[in-house]
Amino acid sequence: MSTGSRVLIMVLGLLLFTIIFELVRRRKFREEHSLLWFVVSVCIMSGAFLDDIVNQIAIFLGIGYPPVIILVVLTVLLILSLMYFSIIISDLKGKIKELNQKVAFLEYETRNKNGEGRRP
Repeated sequence: MSTGSRVLIMVLGLLLFTIIFELVRRRKFREEHSLLWFVVSVCIMSGAFLDDIVNQIAIFLGIGYPPVIILVVLTVLLILSLMYFSIIISDLKGKIKELNQKVAFLEYETRNKNGEGRRP
């Protein structure tokens, strides 16, 4: 891998790390959700220097084109992160539904106490 490619990969990883850090600092991104993206940015930065290891793994696995390993790993990471965020969205959706039911019940009780619910 050329030096320019290594520098470009390092800059992209560092840029991603900086963006995630700034989002966390401004409280637009929660810390527990940012951890995965910090790991991804560190993996990108370390990928600039791990091409020899990737080549050795490709030779060990009998893969002729070593970048395929990186694409497979990134695809698996992407699928795992999508599953993680789907779980979070499902949990939040359930909580919103529960809160809506509680609010509706409280409104019903409030109307009954004030006598508004018994109008003919």
